[in-house]
Amino acid sequence: MRDVTVAMVALGGYGNSYLRHLFAEDAPEGFRLVAGIDPNPVGCRFLDRFEAEGIPIYPDLEAFYAAAAADLVIIAAPIQYHAPFTQTALAHGSNVLCEKPLAATVAEAHAMAEAEAAAPGWVGIGYQWSFSATMQALKADIMTGELGRPLRLRTKVLWPRPLSYYHRNTWAGRIAAPDGRPILDSPVNNATAHYLHNSLYVLGSTRETSARPVDVQAELYRANAIENYDTAAVRVHTEGGAEILFYTAHPVDRNIGPELIYEFEEATVSYASYGTSVVAHFRDGRVKDYGDPFADEFAKLWESIDAVRTGAPLACGIRAATPHTICVNGAQRSPEAIVEFPPEVVERVSQGEEDTLIYVPGLGELLETCYDRGGLPSELGDVSWAQPGRRVDLEEPA
Repeated sequence: MRDVTVAMVALGGYGNSYLRHLFAEDAPEGFRLVAGIDPNPVGCRFLDRFEAEGIPIYPDLEAFYAAAAADLVIIAAPIQYHAPFTQTALAHGSNVLCEKPLAATVAEAHAMAEAEAAAPGWVGIGYQWSFSATMQALKADIMTGELGRPLRLRTKVLWPRPLSYYHRNTWAGRIAAPDGRPILDSPVNNATAHYLHNSLYVLGSTRETSARPVDVQAELYRANAIENYDTAAVRVHTEGGAEILFYTAHPVDRNIGPELIYEFEEATVSYASYGTSVVAHFRDGRVKDYGDPFADEFAKLWESIDAVRTGAPLACGIRAATPHTICVNGAQRSPEAIVEFPPEVVERVSQGEEDTLIYVPGLGELLETCYDRGGLPSELGDVSWAQPGRRVDLEEPA
């Protein structure tokens, strides 16, 4: 059988991570990288490999398809391009592995699904935990009912991001591009999107679906001078009655998480951050170790290449990823406005000669308290700057 042909869209940024695996000496056989696609690939760390192996780089998808084709197109472009690039690739007969999140808006997600339905190819979305053996084993046990009915799933991911994070491109922290194209970049929709998605994904009734969210309430805050928020506390209820609580922030002074506690009628599942296992403690005394969910972060890549060859359904496609986008759009509508942290609670600290971290002292500890109690900042009763968001019915029009 011939090799699966692969084209890589967006060669800098996270595209470098894909290229590191595609060019690795121990990469699986059975594929061939045939093109890079990027109008300005200066951020690519593998340009020498492209030149040495005679792999062309095209400025855009139109130029690529005018000259060539690929079985699989990997898209690591900014959020605002996920939908149009995916639709273009599908229209030219390619399968697609698009990085998370699925898209900026639910309308874009639906347009991508329609494009997929009309094309011979399929679309995978790169939420790596969905492709991990660990989360697949946990999800299988949840689907069979071994853990009992899901009750409450809590996750915290507090990752500092300095000013350089927001200055690295023209879209970080933006709600929309200058041309009006939606972006909705935020920790919930970008850096920590995996972990809200995972709460929905493991509750899906099939391997290829996630739980349907029915309402969301969100408190959104910012310390950085950006358009969107850099801190969020989110509560979601699913169609099955489970409560999902998600806490994430960038203006913090230390890394915390991802950590999770998933509560079921018959077991509690926990994960205590990098280097540990996802473990279920059952009410009857049993303990089950599901392994490290980071053991193979690029299973998404190899499963996608194999799926071109076998036709097997992917663990995470548009259907599985859409509930996360529904939550992101609903959360954006929950507060009357994004709340600015008061200047007196915000500090700046130098990080090297040319970088600065803007952070809120005590914010990490506050969100950890919310996580422990299962509440939102405004519900703690003693946080002067906290403001509640309204509960958004996710069936109502945006």
